[in-house]
Amino acid sequence: MRKPVYRRKELIIVMLSACLPAAIIGIILYVLGTQQIEKEAQKAHQNQVAYGIERINENLNHLESIMAQWSFNLNLGSSFADLDVYQDFRGTRSIFQSLTWIKSSDPLIGDVTLYLDKQHMLIKENSGINVIQSSDDLQLYHTLASYQRDVYWSNQLKSNNGMAPFSLIVRIPGGLVETEAALIIEINAQKLNALISELDAEGTGSTVFLQQDGNIISLGQSSIERPTDLDKILMKSIAGSKTEVTSSIQTWNGEAYSLSVGQMKRIGNLWTVASATPLDQMTEPVQRLSRVIMITGCLGILLALLLSWYSYRRMYNPVHRFFQQLFPGRSSGGHNEFEYIADEWKHLSRESQILQERIDQHLPSLRENFMLQLLQGKLSFLSEEEMADRIEQLGWEVNGREHAILALQIHGIYRSEGKFSPGDEQLVTFAAMNIVKEITKNKGIDGLVVNFHDLTLGVLVRLRTDMAEENQQSSLFHLAEELAHTLNSLLKVEVTVCVGARTNELRKLSLCFEDARNALAYRKHGETQQILDVEDMIPGGHDAIVYPFEEEAAILKALRSGHEDELTALLDHFFTLLKDEASTELDVRQALMQLCGNLQNTILLSGYNPLQLNDGVDMWEQLAAIREPEAVVRWIKQYIVAPYIHRLHRTQDMQIKRLVENVLTTIHSSYAKDISLEYCADLHGTYSKKLSLGFKQVTGQTFIDYLTQYRLTQAKQLLLDTDEKINDIATQVGYQPPYFNRLFKKIEGMTPGQFRDKAGQV
Repeated sequence: MRKPVYRRKELIIVMLSACLPAAIIGIILYVLGTQQIEKEAQKAHQNQVAYGIERINENLNHLESIMAQWSFNLNLGSSFADLDVYQDFRGTRSIFQSLTWIKSSDPLIGDVTLYLDKQHMLIKENSGINVIQSSDDLQLYHTLASYQRDVYWSNQLKSNNGMAPFSLIVRIPGGLVETEAALIIEINAQKLNALISELDAEGTGSTVFLQQDGNIISLGQSSIERPTDLDKILMKSIAGSKTEVTSSIQTWNGEAYSLSVGQMKRIGNLWTVASATPLDQMTEPVQRLSRVIMITGCLGILLALLLSWYSYRRMYNPVHRFFQQLFPGRSSGGHNEFEYIADEWKHLSRESQILQERIDQHLPSLRENFMLQLLQGKLSFLSEEEMADRIEQLGWEVNGREHAILALQIHGIYRSEGKFSPGDEQLVTFAAMNIVKEITKNKGIDGLVVNFHDLTLGVLVRLRTDMAEENQQSSLFHLAEELAHTLNSLLKVEVTVCVGARTNELRKLSLCFEDARNALAYRKHGETQQILDVEDMIPGGHDAIVYPFEEEAAILKALRSGHEDELTALLDHFFTLLKDEASTELDVRQALMQLCGNLQNTILLSGYNPLQLNDGVDMWEQLAAIREPEAVVRWIKQYIVAPYIHRLHRTQDMQIKRLVENVLTTIHSSYAKDISLEYCADLHGTYSKKLSLGFKQVTGQTFIDYLTQYRLTQAKQLLLDTDEKINDIATQVGYQPPYFNRLFKKIEGMTPGQFRDKAGQV
C-alpha cells in the first residue's frame, strides 16, 4: 500500500536527523578544544562544590534552627534545676519523649543527650539515665553548659562510635539566665560523610571538611583515622585559606586536578570544604566522544540512512498500538494519527471545560452553604488557616481583607397588603435574598448573602483594610439603609437591619453574627424600616479586667479536642498569667472560679454531665473549701479535666472503631469504583484528617495502602481462578491497565502475566 504523503516527508526528516547531527556535534566539540573543555569542566566542578557547600550549610542551619526551637519547647512546667528524675515520672517521661522527637526531627542527628547541671546526670534517648561519676567529666559538661553562647559547636566531647567529632551544644535556658541543662546533639558520621561524598560522586578524587584550626570533621568516603595520600595533600594545599570560594587547577604526582574550596560560617567557627577531582576524568570522555562522533559521523552516514529507513518502517508499529489503546476499535481513516489524537484531545478539553462551567454554576451555592455553617458556628473545629483555605477553594479571597456582618430580618408579612399569606416565609426570604444580591452586585460591593430560611438573612461584606474606620462604618450604614428601603418598597414588609462588628478573623464571624442577630430583638415594634448598630444595642464596659481570655479560649478548645498534655500546660500558663497580672489573691480565685464554670459549661455542651463524671460529688462545695489558688488548679485537673478526658477518649475510640468498620465495608463492596479517602469521609459524615488518623489507628495501615492491598488481593484471585484478560481484571479492581501493571510489578516483583504463568507451573 502506498504510504501517505505525510509519512514520506517524515521519512526524509528522519534520515536527515540521523546523519547530520552526529557529524556536526563531533566537529563542534573537536574545534572547541581541550582548553575550553577544561575551563568549562573546572567551572562546572566549582558550581558543583558551591552547590554542595550550600546544601551542607542548609542542613546544618536547619539543624541549628530546630535545636534552638527545641530549647524553648523542652518545657516541663517548672525549671530543670528542680526536677527529680526519679520521683517526677511525668516530667522524666516527657523528657524521654522529647529526646525521641528531637532525634527524629533531623536525619543528621545521631544521638541526643540531655545534661542536667544540678543533678549531675546525663539522660540519653537510647540508654536512659546516667549519673556522672568522674570529676573530670563533670567539669567538662559543666563547662559546656556554661559557655557564653546559647547554641554552639564543640569538639571537646569524645565522639561515640559512628558519630562525627563535633557536637552541637544547646544551653537551656538560654540568654543571661543561669544554665540548668544542656542538649548535646551528636552528628551521625555516616549521614555527614554521605553529604560530603556527594562532592566526589565517582570516588576517584578527594573531599575534606575541616575546622578552622585544621581539625578534620569528615573526609567523605575516607576514614578520618586513615586519610589517603591525596587527602593529606589536599589538606596541606588549603591550609590557611582565607577566601570564601576559590577554584584552581593543581598538579600532584603528575596528574592535574580541579580543586575547589569553599568556606561556611558556623556559630563561633569557620569551616572549610574542599574537593579535588581528576581533570582527565572530567575532560577525557568529552574529548574521546568528540573524536568518535566525528569519525563515526563521517563513516556511518550510509549506515545511518539504512538504519533510519528500517527504523521508520518499525516506528509506526508502537504508534499504531498506542492509538489502538487510546481508541479501541477506531481507525484514523488514513489521516495523521497524531493529528487525530490532537483532535480527540481538543474534544476532551471541551468536555472538561463544560464540566468546569457546571462546577462554576454550583460554586455559589457551595460557598453559601459553607458560609451558612460558618455563621452558625458549626465549623469551630477548624483552625483559622483551614477556614481560609476552604473559603479560597470556593473562590473567595480573604487575605488582606476585613469582614463585617449585617443581620437582616423581615417582619409583618401578614400585613403586606395581601402580597403574602401564612406559609410563604421561605418564599419571602428567597425573594429578599435575590434582591439583596442584586443590590450588592449593582453597587460593586464585595459581599455574600446567606439565607437562613426563617425570614433572616446574613450579609457578609469584605472591606479593604486601607479604608479609614469612619469610611467603613459609613459605607455599611448606607448599604443597610438602601437594603431596608428597597425591601420595604418592593415587598411591602417591615425590615430591620443590624450593622454588626468588623473583624479580620474568620473564627469570630459566628460570634459577630450572633451578636448582630441578638441585637435585632431591640427593634421598635411597628417600624417599617429600622437600622440598628450592634455597638449601641450591646455596649461594652470599660472596667479593667484581669482575665486571660485568649488563653481560656485555647483551654476550652483543647478540652473539646481531648488533648490532655496540651490542656495541662495551658492551665499552668493560665494560672501563671493570673498571678503575674492580678493584684490580689481574690482576683486570682474569682478568675479560676470563672474558668471552672466555663469548663463545666463546655463539658455540658459536649453532651456529658459533670455530676455523673464525679459520681455525684458536690464539686462546688469542695471548690469553695479550697483556699490556696494552686490547690484550685490541681483540683480542676483532678476532678474536672481528668474524668472528662478519660470518658471522652473511651467514647472517641468506640466511635472511631465503628467509623472504620463502616469504611471497611464500603471498601469491600465498592473497591472496583473510583473511591478515595475524601469520598469515604463525605459518605460517612466525617472529614478526611479524622478518618485518616482513625483508619491508621484501627487497622495499622493507611487508607490507600489498605485499598491497594485489597484490590491486588482480588486481582490475584481473578488471575488464578479465571482466564480473563489482564486489562479486564485491572478494570474490575478499579485500575487503568497501564497503571495496574506498574503497581503490580512494583509490589509483587513481577508482572500480572508472570504471576499467572508462575502459578500455572506449580
